[in-house]
Amino acid sequence: MPVTPSVMRWAVDESGYPLEELAAATGVTSATIESWRAGASQPSLTHLRALASKLKRPLAAFLLPHPPRLPVPALEFRRAPGEQRRHLNPDERRLVRSAARLQRVLSWINRELQRPQVGLPRASIKASAESAAVETRDRLKAAGLDPQSQPSSSAAFQWWRSALEQSGVFVLMLPMGAEACRGFSLWDDDAPLVAVNTAWSAEARTFTLFHEYGHLLTRTNSACLEGTHHRASAQSDAVERWCEQFAAAAILPLADLQQVLSSHGWQRGVTDVGIVVKIAKHFKASLRATTLRLIGLGVAGWELYRSLPPTADRKPSGGGGSGRDRTQVRHDQYGDYAMKLFAAALQREVVSGGDVLDYLDLSPQALAAGGGVESVTAESE
Repeated sequence: MPVTPSVMRWAVDESGYPLEELAAATGVTSATIESWRAGASQPSLTHLRALASKLKRPLAAFLLPHPPRLPVPALEFRRAPGEQRRHLNPDERRLVRSAARLQRVLSWINRELQRPQVGLPRASIKASAESAAVETRDRLKAAGLDPQSQPSSSAAFQWWRSALEQSGVFVLMLPMGAEACRGFSLWDDDAPLVAVNTAWSAEARTFTLFHEYGHLLTRTNSACLEGTHHRASAQSDAVERWCEQFAAAAILPLADLQQVLSSHGWQRGVTDVGIVVKIAKHFKASLRATTLRLIGLGVAGWELYRSLPPTADRKPSGGGGSGRDRTQVRHDQYGDYAMKLFAAALQREVVSGGDVLDYLDLSPQALAAGGGVESVTAESE
């Protein structure tokens, strides 16, 4: 197959896979893959199909005369102290590319519909994370509802997700796996986006949601890994520390937390994980977020953080959510805001049915039936 060497290098290098793994999946040797990259030889159709399948690229992409001139997301990989991994893994790279591609079209649709830019405030990590959290809660709770009044942690997360989407932020829910990053953020003036890993509990997702929102506020595009290694001290990446403090303060507001601590006599210090569990349950917060908040207030120490079970924030096993059709799955993944925006763009003929099928893997009929375009259409008029 006539594959241009630069295209082969682009596809292989962008994937993040080691040559040995690509060779095993393709049925050739590592030296053969390297030969394709150098242009010394070319793959057969069978081998190219196997390689395209492994890389999750369309076969046609390998027949381009040169690599696509698409902007690479300027995203920084951030990890907790003690974590050895320093780069995104292949699955994370693929999901970031997919999210960036979706973001580009969502940004373009917003401009074509002449919708105003989001106008998300900008914060500095030198400023108070507490003040930023108070401002954010006030802005998101303008609808008059209280997420703490929601019947479950899952309902509270969905409330916050909806509130962020109403403020103009796209919130993706992606099945990234327990070993992947908790989430990532991508800034754009017309389509700021955060992605949350579905491998974690509803409480942990809420923390990730606000953590990545903090990255949007500070305009620091990031993919954030939090593994099983607990930090040995409070010292870490300054941006990560600010976003952690911001997220914990947003989920556990100061006055409410102080009232809970005072009413139980816990304001003198918390050293028992059992108490953390009670506080976390009250605020529908994760154990990690709650402990970080207590540490920030001087009520607990880092030894309490290190005593948390490594799997404390993992999603409970069981459940599966069977019976959902493709439209419902895409709605869960891409969010109400994205689906409504595509539906409005389809109605206004800004995008075609083929575009909907390409970007959402949905038929235009399915999108029109469940998109609910009214609110987005009204805002664009």
